[in-house]
Amino acid sequence: GATITAHGGTAILARGTVHVLGQVFGQPFVVENRVGADSMIAGEACARSAPDGHVLCAIDSLGVALNPVIRAKMPYDPDKELSPVVHYGYIGSAFLVHPSVPANSMRELIDLAKARPGSITFGSWGIASGPNLYIEWFKNAKGIVFNNISYKAASQAYPAMLAGEVQVAFYSAGAAAGAVRAGKAKALAVTLSRRSSHLPDVPTWVEAGLDIGLVTSVGLYAPAGTPQEIIQRLNREIANGLINNLEMRKKFITSQGLEVDPPAGGSPEEFAAAMLVERDKWANVVKVAKLKIE
Repeated sequence: GATITAHGGTAILARGTVHVLGQVFGQPFVVENRVGADSMIAGEACARSAPDGHVLCAIDSLGVALNPVIRAKMPYDPDKELSPVVHYGYIGSAFLVHPSVPANSMRELIDLAKARPGSITFGSWGIASGPNLYIEWFKNAKGIVFNNISYKAASQAYPAMLAGEVQVAFYSAGAAAGAVRAGKAKALAVTLSRRSSHLPDVPTWVEAGLDIGLVTSVGLYAPAGTPQEIIQRLNREIANGLINNLEMRKKFITSQGLEVDPPAGGSPEEFAAAMLVERDKWANVVKVAKLKIE
């Protein structure tokens, strides 16, 4: 058999991948869920495995692009110890505010925070979370101070905003779309380069006048040293059977709030190049936000 190590949000994607590979290779693949440490537990499990195509890992870009630039040390080196196989797509997050907040655009929210420094409460979840990076970036780049309220996870910060405990939250556009449609939250921007299929009326970060759009992408990796022909075959089968197969895509990818934009379903080389660009972007944000995890 073979294993795909996943964490939390990537488990459904991994299940779809297992389904496709099981059919193609005629042998069972299983998903092993390793949650925690900003996706580093799943990444490390993969990095430490034999490079024979039997252990793969589905991890998000925080594990390969953000962690290396925000952490003083990591248990593995994503550059040297992981080989990109295929990119699944992007998770666009939405800037969400409670309906009681007198702001209907990012511009108005920023003006509100400028006028009353520290009065707008923003839910985050740890140093390396998207909201914390935005909060610190705003403070250092623009002198705009939000009141940072820290929770244990996104799954706590988001309901806290819906309940009115905090005024601003940052959550997957796909997962928040229902609450936005029901009038329980206002979405001011999505951090994608084109509009979200889940929230088509909401402006992109560029349209909303934001300087940075922090996007999380998700991909499949193999341990470094895995033969190129194995990586190319895996890439081809997953692209054909899952990412570019509309029925499977809907069931396992877009249902999880992902947008299938290039290099999703493209070559391993395109995926690797995109990750380097993403890492540079995170590095700039982390530098301005003056954040480091020792």
